[in-house]
Amino acid sequence: MRPTKILLFLLLFSFCSTTETYRYELILDDKIDEGLLTIDTTENLFINDSIVLAIQFFPKEPNSIDFYDLTFDMKFREDYESDFDGVCIGPIWDENKPGEIKITLKKDDNFKTNIDGKFFQNSIEDDCNKYIYYLRYFESTADSGEIIKYGVATDYAENYPDAPNYWSINKNNEIEKIGTTNIKKYSIKFELSK
Repeated sequence: MRPTKILLFLLLFSFCSTTETYRYELILDDKIDEGLLTIDTTENLFINDSIVLAIQFFPKEPNSIDFYDLTFDMKFREDYESDFDGVCIGPIWDENKPGEIKITLKKDDNFKTNIDGKFFQNSIEDDCNKYIYYLRYFESTADSGEIIKYGVATDYAENYPDAPNYWSINKNNEIEKIGTTNIKKYSIKFELSK
């Protein structure tokens, strides 16, 4: 391609995509800064309604953490407070089903990952124009093997404490509450629209 064609392509590409950035600071016990979670959503209408989700965690002490596991769930209705009776199906993410995204942020990858998604235009069952994803599960695994779970959403089985608590699970599978965070229930989220 000639330089002018490349420039025109890049300009067209940039006008047909939108990026939204979400930033969440994790503070433990109102004084210890644990890190920063960033979520970038890039929706590209030019390339078959594709979405790129870039998630990165910036821990204050990256050498002590091996990886983070996060699971995002989608609300299956646009707004639970309205009379909306339709169902949201949402985009397909890599090898995940619609509605759920499971990711691992590894130290070797600088605690960052990108996930590709795609909307299906001809999906008659999907009545939504907006999709809301919230962080359902969030845990860190230290180099020592210790697992810390952060309360981010209600656990309906009531097996674990809710937000704003965080806790560890010992070798006997017993829960030990460590403290509290600044996370409120369902507060870590991102939105997409088609």
